[in-house]
Amino acid sequence: MDKKYLVLNIEPQYRADLEKLPWNLPLEEWNEKHVRFLDIRKGISKHTVRFIKTKDFSFAIKQTNPISAYFESETFTKLLQKGIHTLIPAGYIFYKKNLFEINAEGKESLAFIVTILEAKSIPHSILFKWDFSDTSRKAIYKAAAELLADLHFNNVFWGDASLSNILIKFIKSKDDRGKSHTDLKAFLSDSETIQILKEISDDHIKKDIKRFYDSMTELTKEFPKDEKGKVNIDLTGDKKYFKQEYKSHFELLTKISEFQKTTGVEVKKHFFKITDQYTIDSIFKQIEEHKWYLSEKSENEVEITFAAKDWIENIYKPIIREFNKLKIFDYFPNTNSVKLYTDIMAHKYYLSLEKGEDVGIYSAIRSYSTKHSDKEESLLSKLIEKLLKRLMKIVPPNYNL
Repeated sequence: MDKKYLVLNIEPQYRADLEKLPWNLPLEEWNEKHVRFLDIRKGISKHTVRFIKTKDFSFAIKQTNPISAYFESETFTKLLQKGIHTLIPAGYIFYKKNLFEINAEGKESLAFIVTILEAKSIPHSILFKWDFSDTSRKAIYKAAAELLADLHFNNVFWGDASLSNILIKFIKSKDDRGKSHTDLKAFLSDSETIQILKEISDDHIKKDIKRFYDSMTELTKEFPKDEKGKVNIDLTGDKKYFKQEYKSHFELLTKISEFQKTTGVEVKKHFFKITDQYTIDSIFKQIEEHKWYLSEKSENEVEITFAAKDWIENIYKPIIREFNKLKIFDYFPNTNSVKLYTDIMAHKYYLSLEKGEDVGIYSAIRSYSTKHSDKEESLLSKLIEKLLKRLMKIVPPNYNL
């Protein structure tokens, strides 16, 4: 390979591992003499894709054309900056003696986009083939719906919203106590058709959703047909479920954005993970009540941003500390203090809607505990009474508790 014909636009940390590979050959002609291949199952792709292992990294390499390689790499970077789950680009590579000559007709260009191989990620098709159950389908549809909602909320038109263009990955995150939690997430794996717009239109959204529906139909035709014991799937319910999850997540993103703009409070920083828009409504209501309390106390109207900051420091954080001291999370399965608090606040919101009045924190805690705790009632009652006595020392007396 003559390096003077090589255009290598690769992130510095990956350059040493990639620059000596045989970029002068089409991917299909690479062999074990050139590189170490990884035996990884992949989904459907219209391009040649190979997975390789170098000295320090693992990569996915896709052969495409120069324009697509450049724009796809740039698009991945822009999506990551927006906080969207997508592949991490290592860069792009061109090899052609007359790449920049005017008269280059009839001569094939070699162009590649290189992405970091996502550890423990699985193509949607493999997951579906393992277990085409209702639970498996819905888990994947939910992850895909959230990815599509993330894109649309950030004014991104996918253009080829498809199950074939995502990877499914179990990702771990740590809560306020350092405890690990695992979530199933969808990662966008092909950005060729992505358009980042100033404002996405309803027509764009409808096209993406319709295209995704089409990919659901394509999948059910392709994978279950040769599997024993598998039945034809009626996609009507699946499509309804996907649309419901998409709508729910989009509304949650909108609520979070409005909450952060109004209060100046960063949701992820203080509440770890919120999955229910009603939790945001309940927390905002508490901040409004705290604003009223501070205004009455000072005999002057205080700003909502000041009230939000004061509520975080003097109400919310002390309550979380009491939750931790009493280890109240031990009485509820698979939770932590922050998630437990936000879940109780969502429960409080539901109860208040049902009764047509604010039921207060105490009633919400009692009701939530009775419904969700896995401990016996006598132990739970003692814990709740102890907790409520401590909360009375934190929360001002004229709060609706």
